[in-house]
Amino acid sequence: MSILNEIKIYFRMMFSYKPKTFWNDLLTNSFDLKGVGHYRMSNEENLKMYEDKKAILKSEMDKAGIKITGNTAIVEIGIGVGFWTDYFNSLGAKDYTGNDIAEISIINLQQKYPQYSFIHGDISEIKLPEDRFDLGVMIDVTQHITDDDRFNSAMDNLWRSLKSGAHLIITMWDPEKNVYLSNKLRLNRIEKPRGIEWYQKIYGNAEVLTKVDFNDKYFVIFKKP
Repeated sequence: MSILNEIKIYFRMMFSYKPKTFWNDLLTNSFDLKGVGHYRMSNEENLKMYEDKKAILKSEMDKAGIKITGNTAIVEIGIGVGFWTDYFNSLGAKDYTGNDIAEISIINLQQKYPQYSFIHGDISEIKLPEDRFDLGVMIDVTQHITDDDRFNSAMDNLWRSLKSGAHLIITMWDPEKNVYLSNKLRLNRIEKPRGIEWYQKIYGNAEVLTKVDFNDKYFVIFKKP
């Protein structure tokens, strides 16, 4: 990883945030947990943070009665460097579709998991198959959709891809959880906080099975009626 390149990438972002370019450049420069995690932390520190997140996900999936089998159709949005792809693979997932806006993510993970399906593109622009998946996953991603219309399109696209009775695992960067966000966002072009009401406008009468702390976000599981 080149620290100088990383500084240049973030510097360009401060003046012009182009999501496809930014994320592809960032992950090409650093295809590891530092690239998708906290840039001020080491890979070891980021791994500890991700393992803590995994423990929360496992616990809440168990509470919600979500079991991964070879027949569970999973779609994950924002696969990054494949941390959660690895996890679902370890649980025995056979029917997995991963999506990312960064082409480098698709190239690397398709090589690692040729048995899985991968879709390159912006989730607000591409079209997912409707009523296809039993489980949707979107972790540490939604706050990076800074345009409201694109956010609504992305959430609707993902929701429509889920079967009736399916579960959606999602994280949200809620302004009520982070009181310092208003100051941080003055220089932030790649994140926008939104509360659960943004999601419920699209998901309607979906049941909220859990809402718990997830590092600096909330971890939420919705169940589609």
